[in-house]
Amino acid sequence: MDQRTHTWIAIRAIALLEDRSNEKNLVKLLKPYAQEASVGAWIPDKIDAKRSGAGSITDNHIIKMEPYTGSQQDRFKTDKTKLLKNLGNHREIHKFLDNDNSLASLNPNWWDQAYRGDIPKRGYHLPNRIMSLGVMMRDLLIMGNRTIDRLIPGKIRFAQYLPDNARTTEEAAAMYFFMLSHFVADASMPCHCDNRKLASYDAGLHKEMEKHWSKIIGTDFEKKNLLEEFIEPDLVLEIARDVDDEFDVDFSNASIKDLLPKHDIWLEFMYYCRASFALACIIAPPDRYSYTDKTVRAPFNQVFADANFLMEVDKLVIYDAVLNTAIVWKYVWNKISKE
Repeated sequence: MDQRTHTWIAIRAIALLEDRSNEKNLVKLLKPYAQEASVGAWIPDKIDAKRSGAGSITDNHIIKMEPYTGSQQDRFKTDKTKLLKNLGNHREIHKFLDNDNSLASLNPNWWDQAYRGDIPKRGYHLPNRIMSLGVMMRDLLIMGNRTIDRLIPGKIRFAQYLPDNARTTEEAAAMYFFMLSHFVADASMPCHCDNRKLASYDAGLHKEMEKHWSKIIGTDFEKKNLLEEFIEPDLVLEIARDVDDEFDVDFSNASIKDLLPKHDIWLEFMYYCRASFALACIIAPPDRYSYTDKTVRAPFNQVFADANFLMEVDKLVIYDAVLNTAIVWKYVWNKISKE
């Protein structure tokens, strides 16, 4: 997803938390810095935010899945019933995969196969990145300054011995929440979870999908426009809500649930990335676009020739990216006071 889309998702997640009256103190922390989501939510994709300065280094934004033929196949099989149970029915992708109509169907044999994420380096993938950043943020928030301290239940008695400039500021905390939203949103992008050549950014489909969403979201969320002058946070959130109609999404009954029992955010997003891979295989069916063909392309206009199908994919990707961000933020925030 590009800068506009990542920015809008982060800001819309703040608005969703506010609208659903979830974690009011977290909203108090994030809302004043909503404009700065255009920076924080985009940091992970910035080449000049990497010390090496070479390439975009986005290995940890992906978990590229493909058929697995090794000796532990049972370990890497997730049938449809199990996947749906572990997604939770509050997510749009659950409804889409469960619908199993002509727009949302996979060959039954697809679900019987083993699939494994292929990554350039061990440990460099989306669920790991979401987990590691979430753990780090809990520590940073425990060390929060006096304003953050007042927003979180309980007391950290040793914090009185820390100099003020050693404690996490509200703006820094908000920036890390926005960074976390980037990786959560990327898990909703099917091309980030598909190891076929057609899903690489420069192969066409990936880039074309992102440009399509960016055009719908519009220039209000372009970094230079959003940071041009101060905008009241209430207005920033309202502008974000106005985009809902463009995607035909309705968050009025959204349920920002806790993680499923026995889940942590690593496991939650391993399952979600598997669902995104399933979506990628519905968009570009493997019997037409094989896993082994390194030259095949799946042009945007070809795979989305059905306008209704495109609208359905837009809706579920965008809805879940916002909802998942709110769920993960809530989880991280609550872990501080409940551990």
